[in-house]
Amino acid sequence: MGFQTEAAKGARATNGVAPVHKNGANGAVAVQPVVKLTRVSKLFGRTAVLSEITLSVAPGELVEVTGPSGAGKTTLLRLVHGQLRPNKGEVWVGGRGLHRWWRRGLGRIRRDVAFVYQEQRLLPRLTALENLIFAMQVGDPEIPHGTIKRRALDALEGLSLAHRRGAYPHQLSAGERQRVAVARALSGRPRVLLADEPLASIDDDNAKIVMRLLEEAAANGTAVIVATHHPTFSANRVLRLPSGKVLINRGRPHANGSSHARVPLWRRILPPNPRAHKNGHKNGHTRLPLWRRLAALADNSFRLVVLNGLRSWVRDLRLTAPALGSMAMTLILCGMLALVGISIATVAGKEASQASIVRVYLASDASPSTVAALESRLRADPRVSSVTEVSAAQALLEASSRPGLDSLASLSGTNPFPASLDVQVRQVNSVAAVAAEVIGDPAADPVYPTSYDPDTYTRLRKIALIVGGIGAGLLLLFTAVAYAVAANSMRAIAAARQQEVTVARLLGARGWMVRGPFVTEGLMTGALAGAVAGAAVAAAWMLATNAASETYSQVLPGVGPDSVRYVVAAVMIAGLVLGALTAMLGFRRIRA
Repeated sequence: MGFQTEAAKGARATNGVAPVHKNGANGAVAVQPVVKLTRVSKLFGRTAVLSEITLSVAPGELVEVTGPSGAGKTTLLRLVHGQLRPNKGEVWVGGRGLHRWWRRGLGRIRRDVAFVYQEQRLLPRLTALENLIFAMQVGDPEIPHGTIKRRALDALEGLSLAHRRGAYPHQLSAGERQRVAVARALSGRPRVLLADEPLASIDDDNAKIVMRLLEEAAANGTAVIVATHHPTFSANRVLRLPSGKVLINRGRPHANGSSHARVPLWRRILPPNPRAHKNGHKNGHTRLPLWRRLAALADNSFRLVVLNGLRSWVRDLRLTAPALGSMAMTLILCGMLALVGISIATVAGKEASQASIVRVYLASDASPSTVAALESRLRADPRVSSVTEVSAAQALLEASSRPGLDSLASLSGTNPFPASLDVQVRQVNSVAAVAAEVIGDPAADPVYPTSYDPDTYTRLRKIALIVGGIGAGLLLLFTAVAYAVAANSMRAIAAARQQEVTVARLLGARGWMVRGPFVTEGLMTGALAGAVAGAAVAAAWMLATNAASETYSQVLPGVGPDSVRYVVAAVMIAGLVLGALTAMLGFRRIRA
């Protein structure tokens, strides 16, 4: 290879050698660079890693970045990939200024700029085939899944890795992982391919395959930037760090020359036509009808979000067990509090409806004439709206449906409930006066003339307020404890999958592709917790109903099957909401 500096290139051009990518008398067409760095400097603290670096890379070029360890090779690649922002200078990739639009549109840029990492960064819980499929789904979810899977299999076949398609990254050798990583990077037909020490820690045979792949990628129109310690590839130019000097390789063999006379690995891995997306195609496939693309998008979205989330939930069940248990316990307590609250509200409602009714108990020896006289006097009172006579048999029947009174009759052989007159007063504040008018009447019971008790309803309201306050406080306490435990468990799951989230984002995954599986896990956890809690609440109600017949008072008065169904449904919905909420907040925590 023969190298010369760019400064010397202009002088050599006068000796009959045409400059690269310049308009000249021979009619050469200028090529717009896809990557352009202008006077870029990057500091970490007070240490300058890059200083005044200027470089432009056009489509189809292969540029090597060389230098000793710590010279800034990886830092330069991370600047082009949008992982870092320069302290000074400009970084342009595909016409987008990464120095200005920090964290805006990075996912779109990373789908056009692939990165081959020195440590490969394959997703550890996906097989070699699934890693390729995932990258293709992220790159273009509108490609049918069958086409994606076929291309992934063809890629592994082209790299002689078809027999390893079911192996996980830890089961592959370093060379095999690197070949899979390169295939993953090339799977989306990127406009720019960045490779950080792609030949490190692999044997010579694998190194030759990786070199061939990257050189053929450049020959097919991709701008390739490789960071190495020493010039190794058939590069167009070499950027030496830390000096920033650019050397031109004037002896670089033609990509389609004798050295690549056989069928290129690029064509064996992916279909040809790398610039097809400019003409209404993408990733080398014919533009599909809208309905086919929408169907493919729905299918891939379901696989990325729901199926991946369910698979992760099964794998993370050991980690989700604390969250599941705390959610279920909290929902059970909330369901039981809801049943008690319904019971209290029902009893309080019945008592409140009786507040304007005065029951005048009739004496056991009262004659019909005295009863009729009292009834006539009450009806004539303008403060009374109605008077209803209740016989002793009717009073017993009514008492049998009220809590605490249904078993009282069984204690005696006679009916303990006397006949009465139910007086409906027009205004509640007139109840005391009407009750006072009855006292001393010959038809009224001399011991207990009326049901009026001035302190009963006051005590009832106080008890209701106290019980409601205690119930609300316990509910808030249980919810806070459940959320804290569940959120910590979900954060532990998210932290355990931090590497997966990072890799997915570096591949250009859209937000819903990364967040969706976490929400699915949270929904599954919440749904299971809600189902367990709902079953427990229903069982508790059935036990209370059966026990009521053997006690002197109802355990949950006023709570029927309809109320239980509503409570169980509310508990299950609350489980779904709690699970999704904790998952989303846990994901936001690790994302930050």
